[in-house]
Amino acid sequence: MGCFSFMCKECGEAILSNSFRGQQVELFLLKNGVVTEHMGGEYDSYGRVFKPDFSDSIYWDMDWDDVVDLMFHQNESNGIAAIHTKCFRDSTPTTRSEDDPNQGWGEDSEYLEDTREDREIP
Repeated sequence: MGCFSFMCKECGEAILSNSFRGQQVELFLLKNGVVTEHMGGEYDSYGRVFKPDFSDSIYWDMDWDDVVDLMFHQNESNGIAAIHTKCFRDSTPTTRSEDDPNQGWGEDSEYLEDTREDREIP
């Protein structure tokens, strides 16, 4: 499975993750502009968040293939909307987030090869 990387719907900055740790994020699964599921936590690079103990990720209730179909749907009111937890103001998104061209690794790819599980990503 490939990485999904997003720009925050509020501040426009990347949601950073090295696949072992990530920024605090609120993720919203959208279908036709309606939030069907929501999860929050540290971003895992794969369109989900880690469980609090980092033993695994939290998975969407919707089948993963259907989530992927929504992410690549022509209609931008389908897919995942991501908002940094620090930016979230109880607003409900209706369109998916833009892709991060740097794949969530930072502007200078500073998190690309940093796989330390104990390093928090600010």
